[in-house]
Amino acid sequence: MATWVGIGQSKRPDSLQAGKEAAGQALEKIGQQRPDLVLVFASVRFEQEALLKGVTSITQDAPMAGCSTAGEILSAGPSRRSVVVMAIRSDTLSTSVGIGAGVGDQPLTAGHDAAFSASQSKLSAPHVFLSFSDGLTGNGAEVMRGIQEVLGRSFPIVGGAAADDFAFKKTYQYFNGKVYTDAAVGVLLAGPISIGIGTRHGWKPLGKPRTVTKATHNIVELLDGHSAVNLYETYFGREGAGSALQSETLADMSIVYPLGMPVPDEEEYLLRNVMRVDPDGALVYAGEIPEGSRVRLMMGSKEKAFEASRRAAQQAVNGLKPRIPTFALAFSSCSRLRLFGHEAWREVAAIRKELGAQVPFAGFYDYGEQAPLTAVGYRGRSWFHNESLVVLAVSTP
Repeated sequence: MATWVGIGQSKRPDSLQAGKEAAGQALEKIGQQRPDLVLVFASVRFEQEALLKGVTSITQDAPMAGCSTAGEILSAGPSRRSVVVMAIRSDTLSTSVGIGAGVGDQPLTAGHDAAFSASQSKLSAPHVFLSFSDGLTGNGAEVMRGIQEVLGRSFPIVGGAAADDFAFKKTYQYFNGKVYTDAAVGVLLAGPISIGIGTRHGWKPLGKPRTVTKATHNIVELLDGHSAVNLYETYFGREGAGSALQSETLADMSIVYPLGMPVPDEEEYLLRNVMRVDPDGALVYAGEIPEGSRVRLMMGSKEKAFEASRRAAQQAVNGLKPRIPTFALAFSSCSRLRLFGHEAWREVAAIRKELGAQVPFAGFYDYGEQAPLTAVGYRGRSWFHNESLVVLAVSTP
């Protein structure tokens, strides 16, 4: 019994040829055999239909899943404006793909449908559900709840929300050679395998807890009965916070100082990025913040984030039995990519060091991560994250 994993990449300007080149490289590494699963992560600068046509011209009718990105991740380092193809062929790993439409209007139903359609193949011993949903429409947390309706609240969900190179206009999801938007795509991994999941960000709470006294989904209007923007004004002054939150520096401020929600019995908080401030002082976040939540302003730094990257990969490896990964997937927040800048290679290097230099892995920078918070010897509830790194390590006989 064996598992073969091949990864290819292309930056060719022609979309069709880029898809062919990346898929060709991946299949060459698995002996030119038909893959059991093809994962595709790509920049939106490509013509999406032509790109997948190029991929499928090589992979034929092999099951496919994936999405557009804010950057691509390979074991050699981070990349931008490229396409990455991972091809997996295995005697032991079983996979099944599914899709749900209408994330914007009915995210719960979309998540349910993606998980339900993937589970129809009745795989033996499913271990984890890979999730790639639209990162700009709908509620990512609701998509996950839909998945949990089918698979159970404690079933591990791991993945990233599709992105579009920081344009924040339209993302794409890939399913069996076709391009979708406003959709949720998923993959069940099953069989006599072992998985390990690591989820870390490295941010720490700053100041006293506050209560969300008025909020709707991802829009927070009042904290402790005061305008939500007052939280930043308290720490940075009315003029400094106001100008930052109304300008292009908002993204940078919210990366270093996001909002954090504590989760009982968990070490790390759930983070939420500010996307914009409304004229009335309400803050629009990149993930839902329920009314009544107790929240903290969080503070981070590059060095703490890099250390968190190492711990996430280490946590994933520690969850394996035996602790020898066959391959891995990495999903990192686009906020981390923006924070790291030209040092983004350090996060990938930390992952590579913990996994082992010969372990193939790939992934992408996303608009939100899905994963359990604790995953060492425990499969807890999965959550929708911001600013985090998620590493999934898979070991096959």
